[in-house]
Amino acid sequence: MKIKTLTFSICSLFFSSKAFAQQATEAKIYQNYPLGMNMLQLSYGRQSTNSTIDGDITLPNKDIDINATIMYLRYATFFNLFNKTAGIQVVLPYVDINANFFGTKANNSGLGDMIFVIGSNIIGGKPMAFGEYLQTPKETVFAWSLATTAPTGSFSSEKLLNPSGNRWQFKPELAVSIPVSKFDLEVYAAAKFFTTNNKLPSTVLGQPASSVSQKPFYSLTFHSVYNINDKFWVSFDAAGRTGGETKKNGIAQNDSQTVLGLGGSMNYSPSVHHKIGVSFITNAAGDENSPNGSIYALKYSYVFGGGIDKTLQELQDKN
Repeated sequence: MKIKTLTFSICSLFFSSKAFAQQATEAKIYQNYPLGMNMLQLSYGRQSTNSTIDGDITLPNKDIDINATIMYLRYATFFNLFNKTAGIQVVLPYVDINANFFGTKANNSGLGDMIFVIGSNIIGGKPMAFGEYLQTPKETVFAWSLATTAPTGSFSSEKLLNPSGNRWQFKPELAVSIPVSKFDLEVYAAAKFFTTNNKLPSTVLGQPASSVSQKPFYSLTFHSVYNINDKFWVSFDAAGRTGGETKKNGIAQNDSQTVLGLGGSMNYSPSVHHKIGVSFITNAAGDENSPNGSIYALKYSYVFGGGIDKTLQELQDKN
């Protein structure tokens, strides 16, 4: 019996595609996974932009240059919820920011905002143990998730650069993943909502902090994934969003954004336990309020639990 390698990819809600596509979710995240599976993931990424680190507020001058190194540790696990495959994950980021504001250089670093995600299948992808999962062909899956970003990171109203957004963020998402021969075609639709940041730093020395609220973003993400073999896949990624107008001290800023990001990603699985992934996205089109720049990320994942080793040993013994 041929054993397929588990190409396990967890979404990067803090980093991947975040600046240009409203926290675009990675490819394959909504496909079915075996019960009891756990994952630890480390990521290192570089972002160049003229927006806040989360990409949600573009700074007023396109010549502002912000470069950030974003690292995170992620834990994820899968379980049975009302006879559907469900998953939760927790992301702890660390951010180092360097910027040039009108000829003045600045730096800040610290913990970013923690992210909590829960989701499950709605249609397709029944709950399965690892052994059954290995022998079951992929099928169309319709699923949901809710990502919550908590203002737990480093923040000061006296600093222009902050790893934290100092506000709660909520992102519900619906997704469909359709296998077609060696391809996976995936479409995700999401909205993102914000609470108010009452301590937004002023760009003018001596002025007090401002209160900033923001309207929701609405986004679509598309992945065309080509599965080269059981260990290696590549994806063309496109993600767009619109909305997000801000109010500063109650006054509308007329800064709603419309932006399209294009990029790609790939994942290599040398074994069922180890996964290596890279991704890239850049601003391809947008209005005057959209952020510019690019994002690169490198990820390593260690997958464990769910009876992986025991099942593989039993299959090997049978053969």
